[in-house]
Amino acid sequence: MSAGFRRWAMGVAFLGCALDSAGVPPPPAGTFFVSPAGRDAWSGRLAAPSPDGSDGPFATLERARDAVRALKAAGSSSRRLSVQIRGGLYYFDAPVSFDARDSGTEAAPVVYEAFPGERPEFVGGRRLTPPSAPSGSPLLFDLRSAGTDPWTFRSLFVDGRREVRARYPNVDPADPFRKGFLHAGGSDAPAFGVTVGGIHGAGDWLEYRVDVPAAGTYVLWLHYGARNAPYGFASMDGRTAVAVDGGPSIPLADLADTGSWSPVRWARAAVLRLGAGERALRWQNRQGGGLVLDVLALSGDPAWVPDGTVLQPPSQGRLVTFSAKDFRRREARGLQVSGAGQGPKDAVQCEPSDVRPGWLTAPDAELRIFPSGDCRAFSEILSLRGYDAAGRRLLLGGPEARAALNPGDRYYVENVREELDAPGEWFLDAGAGTVAYLPRAGFSARSEVIAPRTSRLIQVQGSRLAPARYLRFTGLTFRDTDWTRTGASAGYGMGDEGAVQLTDAEACVVEDCRFVNIGTYAVCVTRGGGNAVQGCDVAHAGGGGVLVRESGRNTISGNHLHHLGEAYHHVGGVVLAGAGASKNLVSGNAIHDASRYGISLKNPGRENVIEFNRIRNTNLETADTGGIEVTQHDRAFRSGSAIRYNVVADTVGYGTTFGRPDFLAWGIYLDSFASGYEVRGNLVYRAWNGGVMLQGGRDNRVVNNVFVDGRVSQGTVANFEGQSRGLEITSNILAFSNPEALALAADVLGRDVVRLDRNLYFPPRGASPTFGSGGGVDFRTWRQGGQDAASLVADPRFRRPAADDFALLPDSPAFRLGFRPLPLERVGRCACEIRPATALLWGK
Repeated sequence: MSAGFRRWAMGVAFLGCALDSAGVPPPPAGTFFVSPAGRDAWSGRLAAPSPDGSDGPFATLERARDAVRALKAAGSSSRRLSVQIRGGLYYFDAPVSFDARDSGTEAAPVVYEAFPGERPEFVGGRRLTPPSAPSGSPLLFDLRSAGTDPWTFRSLFVDGRREVRARYPNVDPADPFRKGFLHAGGSDAPAFGVTVGGIHGAGDWLEYRVDVPAAGTYVLWLHYGARNAPYGFASMDGRTAVAVDGGPSIPLADLADTGSWSPVRWARAAVLRLGAGERALRWQNRQGGGLVLDVLALSGDPAWVPDGTVLQPPSQGRLVTFSAKDFRRREARGLQVSGAGQGPKDAVQCEPSDVRPGWLTAPDAELRIFPSGDCRAFSEILSLRGYDAAGRRLLLGGPEARAALNPGDRYYVENVREELDAPGEWFLDAGAGTVAYLPRAGFSARSEVIAPRTSRLIQVQGSRLAPARYLRFTGLTFRDTDWTRTGASAGYGMGDEGAVQLTDAEACVVEDCRFVNIGTYAVCVTRGGGNAVQGCDVAHAGGGGVLVRESGRNTISGNHLHHLGEAYHHVGGVVLAGAGASKNLVSGNAIHDASRYGISLKNPGRENVIEFNRIRNTNLETADTGGIEVTQHDRAFRSGSAIRYNVVADTVGYGTTFGRPDFLAWGIYLDSFASGYEVRGNLVYRAWNGGVMLQGGRDNRVVNNVFVDGRVSQGTVANFEGQSRGLEITSNILAFSNPEALALAADVLGRDVVRLDRNLYFPPRGASPTFGSGGGVDFRTWRQGGQDAASLVADPRFRRPAADDFALLPDSPAFRLGFRPLPLERVGRCACEIRPATALLWGK
């Protein structure tokens, strides 16, 4: 029973309304009804058609809206007005629009709600009629069977499931994130800008296979960056070496400190005697210390000197160049391959034999690619323009062609009739007005096939001078809407559309609603403020859950948001975007299984509160990210916002760099120059790079959190561009079972940058926590730098860590450090079973 109906029933009892002849109280004068059995010519005052068929409910929401407008115009705005919608299906070709004329007041809201005990469903499309005898392969649907002229769409829903546009390669349901992709071909040019770092530990090594064109003497050049002066040495000379074909190690020289980890300098590192043919070159870190590499060169001309990233051929002898990323084998626990590379934005290398015939003749074929040339944060949808046989390149285009496409980037081709070869795939022939569908097992003539016609179902459109106010939508189901290629969702864009769209709206509420198989976000709030989205369930969204744009004082609470990002991948369960997004409360939500963020704040305003949310299985298809993430580019801005008492688990951060799986994600990520945040009382476990990342902001406090089992470290202080100041990391628990993980990844930083103290570190038994980067330094050395003077290395005594129960037993030593128990009983929950995605993607 909805809250609105409870209030209505209580009001009837209070007024002592008489019962009608059937023993049912008549509805208040301000109530209208809508039903699939209704007619817009009726009064809308009856919940069901009258016995004589002369009156009954309305048939459409638009007619009920107009009746409410007429009632308000006649002077009925002082009482609550209700439209009760009977259970059943309502098909939409376009959204139903509301504006300031439809507003209620605080004392008398206008409510559109489900009839008690029933669940009306708003369907964003038309049901297609299967062939009279569903047989054969594939089935062919005529769009005219839906009662309208043919139209185009990007989604098809069959028996409640989003189906797959005909594609190659096919989806692998057992591993849809890593398998079912092609990979862009290689290039002969070395990949400047793609670096190999994290090879700082003594004993780290990389092995390359190099084709040497002729026997002779070669000079080995390294393009590198090094920042070791803070660790006490200004040169890497002699600390690393190279061995050829398993022979003796040859020390490398000319490796002065560059003051930066970015490769900026060429080193004339060694002279090697090489035989012709394939040679094995093994680079070795013998004594520890940092190098970041991107390109290596072997010159047969001793007088040749490389200049920058454009390599001219030597005047004599041969030149062999290869990328540092192209190692065949390695042993380096902290190794990271990163960087954009310099690939084209509108083509991928592809052999002629790899191009299937139907790709270039299909009028609307598209290529979906995950570019590694822009932080692996999003995917792009590109048009196929042709094939350049001379350059062996598949030519691409479209407004989303923004990132460098590098060798190894994963992609697939879709919307090609010839690729219709797997159950559940479909293809729209827009010219013929037909849909070909290859049915799954169990499909029958009674199966529901929905082709969407709209991306929005409800549109509340006020204005800045006349906002729409006090509208409520309660107990409704919104489903089967479409999505479009839009610039607002391209690249780093977060989108601008929802199935329910609130623009310049104030004090409007969406509650106890269900959104399933929608094309965009469930709810998008733009400007206005003081709205609420509460108690809703969002499942299988093409976008995210709730998007708030330039709007403040909104509440997003108690929602279950899951399986998000099925169309665009740069989305979040909840997103607060823009300077106007201030004083919002995001509380008690359960968010899981998302292509990217659980919660994201994009250059937001002030005093937002993110609390008591449970976030799990995020960043399943994108990297450089967080379960809860903040991006702030204004270096002077102080947010005054809080991220507190959340549980963030299984933050994956999956991407590929030049074809290799790569992970980069933190549980809580204060990116860029995000400043003035308090991160308090959160539980974060199984985040690849650790529980928290402080990138380049100031005046951030990380207090009383539990960070468990980051694979690389338990936290990171990056001091990006040397901007960080006034950071505090105190009274936290940092526990981990990976013996190669760091307690904290950070350079040697003064206490004016960050103050660490009263933390409890719990490394694997028998080990000492390490700090810094690469191999790091031990706890004793770390403390000599002035940090963690009152901190401990001890077992925190979790209650049941094997069951992900990290509550502390009463005798935990953390309490002696000022730690306070976390109020986990208040954190949002869902009844569903959630399997850790890390088990699949990390193999753990």
